[in-house]
Amino acid sequence: MTDPAEDVIAAIRELGRVAHATDSPPAALAEALNLVNAAQAALADGEPRRRWYEVDEGHTDATRARNRELSTFSGTLNPVAPPMTIERGELADGRPALVGSVRLDRLREGPPKSAHGGVIAGLFDELLGGGQRLNGGAPGVTGRLTIRYRRPTPLDADLELRVWIHDERRRRVTVKGECVVASEPEVVTAEAEAIFLRVDFEQLNDMMQGRTAAPDGTEQGQ
Repeated sequence: MTDPAEDVIAAIRELGRVAHATDSPPAALAEALNLVNAAQAALADGEPRRRWYEVDEGHTDATRARNRELSTFSGTLNPVAPPMTIERGELADGRPALVGSVRLDRLREGPPKSAHGGVIAGLFDELLGGGQRLNGGAPGVTGRLTIRYRRPTPLDADLELRVWIHDERRRRVTVKGECVVASEPEVVTAEAEAIFLRVDFEQLNDMMQGRTAAPDGTEQGQ
């Protein structure tokens, strides 16, 4: 049985693809606008959805699950996500790996019929962030992300991104990865390397709260 919320998000993704791919006549656009406005009003008639870090703060697994659902690149409840599915796997030499599977359409196009480099970087950042914990260590934040684009990554093709821990120290983890076309696993389109710095996320959250709220309760930067 599918999740109705995920079905709605999938339909929104397809709507975006059709809108991007079709130069519709004025009458069709006017009708579509009315329908979209009606759909927006219907979806707004509900409780606010909490962000991933606001869910079950004492239940780490639940928080991570919501993080995956709302993620920009793998979130089944995020209409801007392709989305990428992520599973544990292993490399040919037996080392643990995270494997992301994704298919990119024209909404992510950069060079002709090829994925935008920024999208590839984002997919890697998402997967590398999970890969830093393959050995069970504490999570960290991205300190540096380096992408090497070896050849264009095709649209409308099944892609596989693999990441693994290259080096691990007390506060720093280096994770490497590669993107291949699933039908041609020997064809590497991009490579990545990221350095993650382990931090105390409670302290980080407190710091960010202090940056957004002034002493009088107003938001800073307004």
